[in-house]
Amino acid sequence: MKIVLRDGAVAATHHDSQDLSAIPEYRDCLILTVPDGTPVEIGQPWDVDLDAAKASVNNAIDAEAERRRNAVLTPGAGQMAAYQAKEAQARALLADNTPTEGEYPDIYNEIGLTADSAGEVAMAVLAAAERWRAYGRQVERARLAGKKAVAAAGDVAAVMAARHAMTLP
Repeated sequence: MKIVLRDGAVAATHHDSQDLSAIPEYRDCLILTVPDGTPVEIGQPWDVDLDAAKASVNNAIDAEAERRRNAVLTPGAGQMAAYQAKEAQARALLADNTPTEGEYPDIYNEIGLTADSAGEVAMAVLAAAERWRAYGRQVERARLAGKKAVAAAGDVAAVMAARHAMTLP
């Protein structure tokens, strides 16, 4: 069972399988797993172990960073593979003095859609990849800084303060 703690008291209970990290009302809460059969009542005071608080907030930080990344990505492993193939072909095409459609089919496939020539398509593909990487670097820096602040926290209040101080792009 998962419990949601707000201000040191149980605010809600949920099944273990539920992903609670995206619920806005729980942003200021700690989410902890307790063994099944543990007596829990809404409103019940709950002492929080510092390590458990840190783990809860670190999980929330990771989940939010992943949500931010996914907000700018097309989902799916197949789509990611297509992007990676196009990026590799784009880099190779721009270094090739005599590119052909047979060597760079993913790039040539986008002529007239993404841009008007293979070189322009390749440049557009690389620009898009770099925009994602720049955003991804910002998310990763904020994620790591947040987790560093959580690790340095000496009590539950400082853990929560570290969570609130973290800003993701």
